[in-house]
Order: sequence, then C-alpha cells, then structure tokens
Amino acid sequence: MKADDSYPLMTIGVPVFNEERFIDSALTSLRGQDYPNLEIIIADNASTDRTLEICKRHALEDTRIRIETTEINRGAVANFGHVLDMASGAYFMWAAGHDLWTSNLVSECISLLEDDARACLAFASSRWIGVDSEPLAMASGWSDTRDLAAAARFFTIFWGNMHPVMGVMRTHRMRECSPMPGIVGGDLVFLADLSLRGSFLHAAKSCWSRREFRLEKHHDDKLKRYASDSTGIIRTRFTRMFPLLKLPFALIKVVLRSGISIGDKLGIIIALMPSLLLRYVVGRRGHAE
Repeated sequence: MKADDSYPLMTIGVPVFNEERFIDSALTSLRGQDYPNLEIIIADNASTDRTLEICKRHALEDTRIRIETTEINRGAVANFGHVLDMASGAYFMWAAGHDLWTSNLVSECISLLEDDARACLAFASSRWIGVDSEPLAMASGWSDTRDLAAAARFFTIFWGNMHPVMGVMRTHRMRECSPMPGIVGGDLVFLADLSLRGSFLHAAKSCWSRREFRLEKHHDDKLKRYASDSTGIIRTRFTRMFPLLKLPFALIKVVLRSGISIGDKLGIIIALMPSLLLRYVVGRRGHAE
C-alpha cells in the first residue's frame, strides 16, 4: 500500500526471537492493515532459526518494512525498547511475531486517539487463539478509562489485564514514561505510568488475536521462561526466589514522579500496598485453578 502523508505516521515495532513458526502469518496480518501511512520495524534478537530469512522476504515485498539485527541477544525487554527507540511515527504499537490483527485495528485506534486529545492509548478487543489459529475457550475484558480521575485510571489498569500494552499509543507519551523495567510485572509498571498521563480507549470494532502456544500451565512455568537467556528478566537466584520484590518499588516510583497532586500520590501509595498483596494472592489462586 502506498503511504498517504495526510495521515499521521504509525510505527509498528516487531521485536522477534526464533519466531519462524508464526512470523510469516504475523507479518502478513500487519501488512494487511488498512491504515494508509505506517512503517514496520522488525528487531531480530539474534534468532537462530529461519525468522530473519522470512522477515527479509517480506521486506523485499514491502518497502514499509525495515529490519534491524544484532549478533548478541539483548534480552526481550531491551529489544522491546529498541524498536520504540527507532520509531519515527506519531503513534506506536508493539506487535509480537506470533499474533494476528484485524485489518482495521490501527485505523480504528488512531481515529479514537485523534478525536480525544486527553487519551494516550487505544486498544482493541482481544481473544486467544491456538497453534492453528483456532479460537480458545479463554476470554478477557477491557479497561476503558476515559473520563476517570488519575487515581481511578491507575487502579483500573492495576486490576485489569495487561493487553493494552499491545495497543496503539502516542509515541511522545510513551517516551515521557520511564523505559519498561526488566522485572516481573514490567508491563504493569509501564501501563501504570502511562495511565497517569491520560486515558485508555477501547476500540470495540477491532480485534487482536493473542496466540497461546507455550502451554505454561503454572505460574512457575512462566517464571522459568523469564529466567531464560533470551528473556533475561530473572537473572539471579534471589530474584528467582522473590520475583515480585522489585514491583512495589517500581510502581511507587512511577507514582512519585508523576504530575498528579501530592494528595493523590499519597492516596495511591497507601492503597497500593494491600492491593499488591491481594493481587498476588488472587493471581496465584487463578493459576492454581
């Protein structure tokens, strides 16, 4: 599709590592977006399979695609930050190399953001799909925070799922936030930071299909992945024993450096401590069930 400069530039950042199984369908889905002015930046994190070969084929077919490579795996969180650093667009979206998107997702999200200057993120409805793109019997809600006060936005995101992190965001608002920390719950920290800067809008007519293929049945399975060299979130025995220890401090830092009133900051921090404990208990029980 030929770019139309009358529309704000949209950057889709695709951080990948060993995604040969699904990267072809993911890139085909992203290239099929009906939004007329976008760039797709792929950051290959030293893949050892055919991921880069497949990406290069798509780049030859579509001049909107740019590929960045590294000889040493920089870790998943750093690679997510890397594609954001390279973005030129007024809007930005992270895209995983194994997911799918309806063709109207970007256009609907940007339309909502263009109509609401106070909003900083728009996200589609979400569903889970399996290895063969079949629908899975899993569901999640959404957290539309328009017209809510800052503290209400913060706790709406705190108790919601992290799916909005894969939504369309104003690039300058993202760069006002601290970089996503390389800790368990780093996506929550980033979204909490962003929630204090503006509202999140639900784009109800579009859909992001999140592929479930890792078969992580228990909380400990996810922690093992976080400890892998390619992910690099859990790096020491201490953080393996206490994976969430840094999360409260990171969230408090987000609140303290925000532009909300001192009273709101104090109220959020007081309510945050018991909320963190309850969220942990509920999360563990959910995995056990």
